[in-house]
Amino acid sequence: MKSTRPSRSTKHFAIAAGIFCITVSSTLLAQIAPPWFRAKDPGPRPNPTTTVPNAVPRLNANEIALFNESLLRVSELEGTCDTCAQQPQNVLPVDPDPQNPFSPLRLVNSAGMGPVFNADQCFTCHSQPMIGGSSPRKNPAEAIAHRLGGSNTVPSFEEPDGVFREVRFKFNQDGTRDGGVHSLFTLEGRSDAPACRLEQPDFEREVRKRNIAYRIPLQLFGLGLIEAIQDSAIRANMNSDRELKERLGIHGHTNIVANNGTISRFGWKAQNASLTMFAGEAYNVEMGISNDLFPSSRSENSDCNLSYEPFDVPRTDNELYNNPLKIMPAWLMFTEFMRFVDAPQPAPLSASASRGKNLFNEVGCALCHTPSFKTPGVPYPASPSDEIGPKTVALRGQTVNLYSDLLVHHMGATLADNIAQGNAGPDEFRTTPLWGLGQRLFFLHDGRTQDLMVAIQDHFSFPGFDGGDNPAKDRDSLTYGHSEANDVVRRFNSLHENDKQAILDFLRSL
Repeated sequence: MKSTRPSRSTKHFAIAAGIFCITVSSTLLAQIAPPWFRAKDPGPRPNPTTTVPNAVPRLNANEIALFNESLLRVSELEGTCDTCAQQPQNVLPVDPDPQNPFSPLRLVNSAGMGPVFNADQCFTCHSQPMIGGSSPRKNPAEAIAHRLGGSNTVPSFEEPDGVFREVRFKFNQDGTRDGGVHSLFTLEGRSDAPACRLEQPDFEREVRKRNIAYRIPLQLFGLGLIEAIQDSAIRANMNSDRELKERLGIHGHTNIVANNGTISRFGWKAQNASLTMFAGEAYNVEMGISNDLFPSSRSENSDCNLSYEPFDVPRTDNELYNNPLKIMPAWLMFTEFMRFVDAPQPAPLSASASRGKNLFNEVGCALCHTPSFKTPGVPYPASPSDEIGPKTVALRGQTVNLYSDLLVHHMGATLADNIAQGNAGPDEFRTTPLWGLGQRLFFLHDGRTQDLMVAIQDHFSFPGFDGGDNPAKDRDSLTYGHSEANDVVRRFNSLHENDKQAILDFLRSL
């Protein structure tokens, strides 16, 4: 049987034709665009009229009930001991936040916080453009630091109108690698931990030593769809277009789970293997709440540790145990929220954005920012051999328009944070999914810019570069190699300004 695969010469012709089209397009546009025109980020699209996200379409009634319960649980405002709550727990708050009806405005309605934490509520940090999003416009650090009389000092890098940042230290005092999260705040001064005396880390010293790396909150939308993508699909995509990728210097690879050899895919460096791991770690590391996955408190200071360990586990008191929506711990309900919340929805394409979508592919951006994957399975299997894919019917056989290959890539000194996680090295990052980008306010792993053009240019780096505007640049910056995005950035920069604008317009439509 004769093969229908395109020959190598056919592929090369298609690539050459694409480059020719870009050149012709730019030439024609140069004749009609004013010479002073410069492409610029059109800015975020308006936020939706509601802050409550949709669930994935076609969930069954029980899954919808779980999703609604998850909205309540992960909106809880955390305190320390069970008896310290200021209003009834496990029900809608008596003082709902106008921006989130599931969340209290001020009165604590949950418990379990350990002595050290970054936040006291999931959606304090994941709220732009709605519940489950990324960092909001107004930094919540001041409110978190002083809740219930807390005496914390807000670090200088947490600017009032800037991005909310988590902090990792690169090295220990003896020079060995650290890489772990160092909590921003402690319970000292809070009315629900009156005897607690616990100092914050000396962040200003570590900033002066250039020993700090920042991470910002990622959007949580559509993660159940990403979880459902098979490893084999990720590997097949990684091995596609190898010749072209080699020519452009693109060599992405997977971050592998050490215990079972599967592909890890969540987090800035694809360091989390599953949504369950992502959720358990978030409750323990971000809010200090011990749980089934992370049963120990991050500080065992006896004057500050006022919660059981592990605290957030399946409920066994009669009222909650006998209610199928209440028996599950909050950290596991966070998993269900991420699994069932819908993917970001793009805006209708303008003429410019439609052209930008084509240019995005032709320039080579799509070689890493893979436009889509497909989840396995069919909604209603006709035979046992069809019973594949996610247990949730609504997640089977779906096109996942994430714009990521879920691989990690060398990005050079401009983006390096000198943190190693699993197979992801100090200058390597997962290709961030671009869906939802149209309504994000801050870009790159450290939130250094609100300008898409700056984010694109910071994908470029070369050996011997000092890191430029990278807030994590340090003594090792000069040792990193080329960014894998260099040739694609060069191709973008060679476009006429109108073509660059078309790509920016397309990105803001996502």
